[in-house]
Amino acid sequence: MILENPRKLTHEMQYQKETGRRLEKYCWMKNIVCNKSAAAGMKKMGFTEKRLYKQFQVAFYLACSAHKGQCDKAGLDYICHPVAVALYIREHREPSKKRDRAMVTAMLHDTLEDTLVTENALKCFGFSKRIIRAVVLLSRKEGEDYEIYLDRLMISRLAMIVKCADMADNENLNRLEHPSQRDVNRSELYRNGRLRLERQLQRDTTFS
Repeated sequence: MILENPRKLTHEMQYQKETGRRLEKYCWMKNIVCNKSAAAGMKKMGFTEKRLYKQFQVAFYLACSAHKGQCDKAGLDYICHPVAVALYIREHREPSKKRDRAMVTAMLHDTLEDTLVTENALKCFGFSKRIIRAVVLLSRKEGEDYEIYLDRLMISRLAMIVKCADMADNENLNRLEHPSQRDVNRSELYRNGRLRLERQLQRDTTFS
């Protein structure tokens, strides 16, 4: 009789739960953004400023359209990732205009790097200069050294907040059905990068 590896079974269960959670988060947010009034949506999402919630709605629609047809490493619709990043910020930051701005940026953080959306398009959609600047900084250039990329983010507190949330999501191995050693190594790289940025955020609160 061949016994199943209990660690493998445990991971499979965690993967199934995580996949379900990610889909639930997306459906929850979609229902709020698409079906609730602005006032109700602001309350549900915890936004403090109506103008920024309106930008968040536009960011959600744009991200859904731009990432359509793309899948993440787990095979889910890619939109589940920016949704997870935005909700991570919602859960780990106190309500404020800065948190509002970070959630908008989170929805857009991969659009310049991974889709056909351009910086000019973001301007046309009416996003603020601060948000566009952060999205540009978050977009890693082809062939760019990872440490140089992280150094570049440190000129923007907004970019660092979103990147920490991004890496927290990416380092979660439960979102992968069969994580390889390469995935484990990548997760550790993300964790180290996140801790580095979090230390920088704690040291300097004077810049935006």
